[in-house]
Amino acid sequence: MGHLSLKHAREALRRRLDNNPVGAPPHKALYEILSMLFSDEEAAIAAALPYGFSSTRRIAGLVERAPEELEPVLDRMADKGLLFDIRRDGKALWYLNPLVIGFFEFSMMRIRPELDQKALAHLVHEYALEDPARGFMHELGKGGETQLFRPLVHEENSAGEPVEVLDFERATNMISEAGAWSIGLCHCRHVKLHMDRPCRNSTRGVSDPLAVCLSLGGPAKFFARRGMARAVEKEEALDVLAGSRSAGLVQLGDNVKQKGAFMCNCCGCCCEVLEGYRMLRESPMVMTSGFLPEVAEEKCNGCNNCVRACPVQALSPGVAAEDGSDKEKPPPVLDAGFCLGCGVCGTKCNRGAIRMERGPRQVHTPADMMEKMLHMALDRGKLQYLVFDAPEKVSHKAARAFIGAMLNLPPGSLLLANRQIRSRFISFLASSAPVKDVP
Repeated sequence: MGHLSLKHAREALRRRLDNNPVGAPPHKALYEILSMLFSDEEAAIAAALPYGFSSTRRIAGLVERAPEELEPVLDRMADKGLLFDIRRDGKALWYLNPLVIGFFEFSMMRIRPELDQKALAHLVHEYALEDPARGFMHELGKGGETQLFRPLVHEENSAGEPVEVLDFERATNMISEAGAWSIGLCHCRHVKLHMDRPCRNSTRGVSDPLAVCLSLGGPAKFFARRGMARAVEKEEALDVLAGSRSAGLVQLGDNVKQKGAFMCNCCGCCCEVLEGYRMLRESPMVMTSGFLPEVAEEKCNGCNNCVRACPVQALSPGVAAEDGSDKEKPPPVLDAGFCLGCGVCGTKCNRGAIRMERGPRQVHTPADMMEKMLHMALDRGKLQYLVFDAPEKVSHKAARAFIGAMLNLPPGSLLLANRQIRSRFISFLASSAPVKDVP
């Protein structure tokens, strides 16, 4: 009976996590991960949590515990990175972290002697990447245009000229306006280190290849307060960015215009997101800065440094014409539909032949965290869980079922595919949200 009860608790928690926009498809590796990170008590509490920020008193009512008895448990879960907490008027509000960006990363952002991080690293990699048909990355790639991450273009071309970008497209601007900063261990490089596959590309230009995970604003304060990251000043955060760029790393930032929560400095050999993107080349997943590299053929000598530097293999060596009319070493060929628009290729061009120019494909960047999550939920058929956030109410259960069915019917899905109608609908929902962003 105890075994069945434990199995039920883990499945209930997985289903609760799967209702998030990010999702949590079933897999044996995931059940093992949940067993490693959550105690039986914590799993039961987490499975009962609402989908938004909730007070201790509300959660206590859902799990039938006294608030003063429950709060230390919630606090311990936040210390482990399972929950995120903020303070409003002296009272705690709690939020169950998703898998990504969530407790997968938060469990590897620091050294934890009490946790078998080597075993966890292998399980996370198995779940995310080793089962393309059913794994987590396959689920993440379903969402199309609105993703958790957005590539940020390098702000200088290969010739040292500035790229004309808007403020929200600048990594330097995202960092400068954050108000708080912290640095933690890179989840992906930490995972690869435990898998005996240390990073090949990140040792040049950065003083500590592991410590390049930048958290911003409210999340930066949370990680520092909970001991998961080191609080730093803006200047040090900008230094990490500069060193990462010189090392040829990709900046994957929070996919919002305002109050971005994180900035990852990623390499093609370790980053699980980039590896998954390469693996899901034919999926509807879209990640682009909106820029594309343009090669000045008269400057290019066909050295293919840019091809080797591309973290997602969007560039391939040019093929000389059979009649000999072309250059002996022609310029590279770009898969424009797959290119991130990060500009790393330009940083490796010694001849100043690559310019980043705004491309024809532009995607919508949500204004803030709430709008991003609403778009993601709508894309993935999970909007009902964010809008009707009271698992204890029968009316909310009925409303979730109705909205879920409506959005999956052809008329509803076609209507919300219209960008103008979709934008107004999301704006209305975002304006009604009780907690709009993290302070």
